Amino acid sequence: MTYFVQTRWGGSERAPTVERLREILTELERPDPEHPDVWLTHESGWTLSVYESGLLVWENPESTAEPRHQIDVPRETALAMWLELARGDVAALDRRSWRTGASPPRSPAEQAQIAAKARENALKIDRRLYDALGPERSSVPCRHVECGRGAIEQSVFCRPHHFENVTRRPCPFGH
Repeated sequence: MTYFVQTRWGGSERAPTVERLREILTELERPDPEHPDVWLTHESGWTLSVYESGLLVWENPESTAEPRHQIDVPRETALAMWLELARGDVAALDRRSWRTGASPPRSPAEQAQIAAKARENALKIDRRLYDALGPERSSVPCRHVECGRGAIEQSVFCRPHHFENVTRRPCPFGH
């Protein structure tokens, strides 16, 4: 049976030893929101992901089976489950107690917090784009109807109107 493990910071290892699997799981002890998980994938397509929070996700993207999860799983239990998968014992893993879905349901407060963070990040990205458009040229008027601003370099529009033309969304930084 073949399997590989994806390490926390991008390395992929084919059939590592038990000691190496333990080391890979130990990487999760250091918080890193950008790289929160490691996973073992068996040749059958089944993958068991382990997150720093203790979340485990059991899934096979090649099948019609829904992802399932467990929460607050100790690292040694995760290691034992990885070893089952490495041996190809999918049935043993299937018999374990799983919850439906790839993660626990989120409370309305958590959902609101995630949505607020997504809006904040989107605004930061929009701001970088807007700022990268450069200065407006007062000698070249914006071609947008009733706009009195100057066009930016390489465009017939001012910064807000160019932003709207490119993104197809209202400019959040005013006119």
